[in-house]
Amino acid sequence: VQSLNCNVVMYDYSGFGESGGVPSEASTYTDIRSVYDYVLDHVCEEASNIVLYGQSVGSGPSCHLAFKNDELGGMILHSPFTSGMRVLTPSRLLACLDIYPNINRIQHVRCPVMVIHGELDEEVPFVHGRELHEKVPEHLRREPWWIKDRGHNDITDGPGKMAEYIRRLRQFLNGLD
Repeated sequence: VQSLNCNVVMYDYSGFGESGGVPSEASTYTDIRSVYDYVLDHVCEEASNIVLYGQSVGSGPSCHLAFKNDELGGMILHSPFTSGMRVLTPSRLLACLDIYPNINRIQHVRCPVMVIHGELDEEVPFVHGRELHEKVPEHLRREPWWIKDRGHNDITDGPGKMAEYIRRLRQFLNGLD
C-alpha cells in the first residue's frame, strides 16, 4: 500500500470470512454500497478517487457498483468471471437463474478498467477474464495483465511476482485522470 501511495479498505461480504449474515447476491450489493458510502463519508470525499478492486466473487459486486455509478475513478478485476452460471457451463439455457452478470454490466461502466487473470486458473477459467476485458468500452479499457504461469490465487507467488504486481497496479493508478 505504501509503495502505491493509496488507502485500502477491505471487508468481508455478508456470510463470508468473519462477517455474519447469509451470503446472497443481493447482500453483496448492499455490502459494497455500504462500504462505498463509508469511504465517501470518512476516507475521501471524491468518488473519482475511489478505485474498486474485485477478486473472483468480488468481481460481481464491483461490476454492479461500477455499472450503477458514473463517478468512480477506476476498477481492477482480478480473476473475474463473466457470470456466476458461466463458470459452471457456457450454455445459456439457465440464463434466467444466472447471478452476477458481469459480462452484461462491464459494457456499460464509465471508469477505466484493468483485468488481471492467471492463464492457468482452474477455478475461473482464463477465458472469463479475456472476455470481460474485450467487453470494456474501448476508451476505458486499460492494459490487462495475463499471467502465463499462475492460477487463481497465486499471481504474486514466486520470484519477482509481487514486484511485477505492484508495478502493474502503479501503472494503472498513475494513468487515471
